[in-house]
Amino acid sequence: MAGRSVQELMAPEVILREVSRVQLPGTVLSDLFGWGLAARDPDNQSGNMVDYPLRDGSYDVFNRTRQLATATVPGTPNVNVKPQKVGRVRFTIPRMAEQIPLTDEDLVNRRQIGQAVTVVDSMGENYIMRQKRYLAEKVANTIEFQTAALMRGSYTFDQEGDELRQAFSGGQDTVDFQIPAGNKNQLDMLGAGAIIGASWATSSTDIPYDCYQVNDAMNALTGLGIEHAICDSFTFQYCLNNDKIKAQAGTSNTPFQSYERSGPGRFTAVLRAIPWLQWHIVDYSLDIWDGSTSFATTKLVQDDQVTFIPQPSPAWCQYLNGGEVIAEGPAGPRAFRNGFYAYGYQTWNPSGWNLCSNHNGFPALYVPAAIANADVTP
Repeated sequence: MAGRSVQELMAPEVILREVSRVQLPGTVLSDLFGWGLAARDPDNQSGNMVDYPLRDGSYDVFNRTRQLATATVPGTPNVNVKPQKVGRVRFTIPRMAEQIPLTDEDLVNRRQIGQAVTVVDSMGENYIMRQKRYLAEKVANTIEFQTAALMRGSYTFDQEGDELRQAFSGGQDTVDFQIPAGNKNQLDMLGAGAIIGASWATSSTDIPYDCYQVNDAMNALTGLGIEHAICDSFTFQYCLNNDKIKAQAGTSNTPFQSYERSGPGRFTAVLRAIPWLQWHIVDYSLDIWDGSTSFATTKLVQDDQVTFIPQPSPAWCQYLNGGEVIAEGPAGPRAFRNGFYAYGYQTWNPSGWNLCSNHNGFPALYVPAAIANADVTP
């Protein structure tokens, strides 16, 4: 404290503002699929979520057909055909449940966050609202992680006591979304050879032709064409530097037809050479279990990876909201709640509050071949 005046030492503390050293990563992936927390507003339902009465369930698979009806000579009996096969997929919906205990002793004497010591936070209202937002952000991050795991094709978890630690890989147990092997790596989607036959890092590689091939193969496998490509900015640079993309855009034009920044670490673009395909560039990370010893900051979309998908719809993917009975405190209301539900209840001795959040939900991939996750630098 040497060198400071008495006036400086006795002056009241000046609080300039409230800051966060970590920005909310984002919900681009879950919003694209139509099942982010924003889509759960009753006035803004996307139709890409469904409520299940329990955590365990199943759905039936009854495929449509591409076969032609059997032609017969007039005056002959009908030809017997076998009935269409019916498959069944069973699932278990994971559960997230957290609570923050707060005592009135801490709440009544609290100043408002980001304000001077003379601005009292009445009964900690300002502080409580921020803690509620914190719990909701953790659920939003979980749904974003689940969506990224869906695009990769699988995820793992380790059980530590009552806690399930979710990771992209390396855990004790694996949840496989059953994406065909041909829809991964170099995309031998039709068994006729790899679509990604040359590295996109090489400027002469015909990236537009690769995208058209993926679209053709997706139509052959599912009847759905690709409309979205998801990658990070490092990988998107391959497109911007590509000779074929620049040539088809024209020498006097930029390679991209449109470019829109939607927040830190994310933007969307449309390339002039492939105007029917929207690119979603995602660079943000989450703290995810490394499948071994600790939580590590991990990119949701890996370098050199591009995921191609059709327009999301309940026809091929949907978020399944499981549920459970929740009692809001010892004498609080008791009801069955689906998906994400947050609440608080009073505690005593010492008096205070418990802020709680529960979420039961997981994405279902009804048509596994509708996702093509490519390694573009073989």
